Amino acid sequence: MKRFTALSLALAATICAQETVFLGSLTSQAGVGLPNAHHNKGDFLLGQTIFDGTIKSYLDEAMVYVNGQIVHDALGAQSTNGSSAFVADDGTYALKLREAYIDWKGEMIALRIGRQIVSWGKADDIQITDVLNPRDETNVVASDYNESKLGIDAVRLSLLTEKTQVDAYWIPFFTPSILPLAKGNPLHSRVFPEEVDGIGINYPEKYDDFELPKKRLSKSELALRASTYTSVADLSLYGFYGWDDLPLIRYNPNIVFGDGEDMPATSYSIDVTGEYKRMYMIGADAAIPAGDFVFRLEGAYFPKRHFQTDVNSQLFKYSEDSRPASKRKNQVLGLAGLDWTPSGGWTITAQYVADAVIDYDSDIERKKFEHQATMSIEKSILNETLTIMASGALDLWDFSTASELELDYKLTDAITLSLIGDLYLEGPDGKEGLYGEYRDFSSVTFKGKMSF
Repeated sequence: MKRFTALSLALAATICAQETVFLGSLTSQAGVGLPNAHHNKGDFLLGQTIFDGTIKSYLDEAMVYVNGQIVHDALGAQSTNGSSAFVADDGTYALKLREAYIDWKGEMIALRIGRQIVSWGKADDIQITDVLNPRDETNVVASDYNESKLGIDAVRLSLLTEKTQVDAYWIPFFTPSILPLAKGNPLHSRVFPEEVDGIGINYPEKYDDFELPKKRLSKSELALRASTYTSVADLSLYGFYGWDDLPLIRYNPNIVFGDGEDMPATSYSIDVTGEYKRMYMIGADAAIPAGDFVFRLEGAYFPKRHFQTDVNSQLFKYSEDSRPASKRKNQVLGLAGLDWTPSGGWTITAQYVADAVIDYDSDIERKKFEHQATMSIEKSILNETLTIMASGALDLWDFSTASELELDYKLTDAITLSLIGDLYLEGPDGKEGLYGEYRDFSSVTFKGKMSF
């Protein structure tokens, strides 16, 4: 119903507006597994055609903005979280409403109501304080951090001055991230294996199978951002009270004993459910320009955050009446980054990211301390018709790596052809680390995009 309301709103605004702008693009892309993949070598890992359309209608100080997509997925890999898209039963078609909001701006007050995408923090393609928007977690092939964000239904009230801005958000309805539930999704068997060590696992098959927060006022989310912009530095403070976008998995043994006749054997399987937990965050960031350089700092503190406990602990360590799917621990994340734009059209970005769990327990399904370094380089040549982008991340604990090389060639002002290579490698001695688990998704992707 929300989508039909948004479309009706867009149509009414178009009729009454003083000015209406329509923008769109058509993208077709196909990705194939590289030879270093164990299981997906030569398999198609991506096959999509996407029509993206945007309508902007202006009337005095107000604007109506609607952005949506129609997706055809040849692999049947499309999934839904129940609120961000209409998806065909076989996962081949999806209709997505990414944003749809009314925007009004006065001299000192601004108001935005509707589905919106928000960017917090100074990190480049890494989540530190950027916790408002959930993400589409169904693809790692040629994926883009910002394009994977999902809209949230929110009211944003802003106080504006010449050098400061304070944004207060009320998010009445929780929007979870999209998981790879579709059977045709290459990630499905990795995230939801049918069995482990010969034991069958019964995972949720659709969005409604998860334990979601009830739609009531007390389950709303609240957020606050305060920013100041000076010639010396840009500074921001953040606060968030809401829900974690990913579910915590609970494992329950399912044992059926045989009776010696009709059921001669005992069967054993594991039933899996997922639940969402409250989350709190306070954070800050700073961007400090210095000539050709910009230094970026960002940090976040998550008090008593819920962390997933591992499957062995849930099944064998705890009693039947007490199988906690999570433990609450304090978490601290920090980032230090550098942007360098030397002469010649180069753009170079480097970052160091640290993530620590305070008062760690060994049955938590992650390491106590994780840290990594990232770097990206971008350069345009041939009269800016060819853009070369190279990026990589190094897990500094297990030394697993993720790297991407992208070549974008402007055939015309409207048409861009791209070749994208993604490579995931394990660390020494086969350690998976942060990126080795995606080795099967090393791929090369061919992409064409026309904008109008």
